[in-house]
Amino acid sequence: MATENLLERLRTALRDARDAAIAEGDDVTLDYVKQMYAKLVSTMGGSNYNREINRPDWMHIIRSQAFSNLWVKAFKAHQGGLAVVRVMGTDELHLTGGDWRTVFTEGRGVGDVKIKDTYILQTKDKS
Repeated sequence: MATENLLERLRTALRDARDAAIAEGDDVTLDYVKQMYAKLVSTMGGSNYNREINRPDWMHIIRSQAFSNLWVKAFKAHQGGLAVVRVMGTDELHLTGGDWRTVFTEGRGVGDVKIKDTYILQTKDKS
């Protein structure tokens, strides 16, 4: 329980710092928070660069939550009439079959959807 409390406090602090940086247009702080989170996650699972923090349990908690959040979004898309084409990693969801903005909010917030790339699926001509 202590691990979860610590991670929850850290998550909340990073989220609040990120939200404040977005609201203030502070790209330096925003990038710093992103780098802190990435470094934290990457060094927990047996990194050669950081032997003091080797907490696979923390890494699994964070990654499991990220996978869960992505699959919840995939289910929400399906319920909203969109077709799920592909789910990748912890943050990549490929959809087709309609306007995803009717299901999700686009933005930079933690719960918002951010466009990474758009493309058109090609269909084979049956003539």
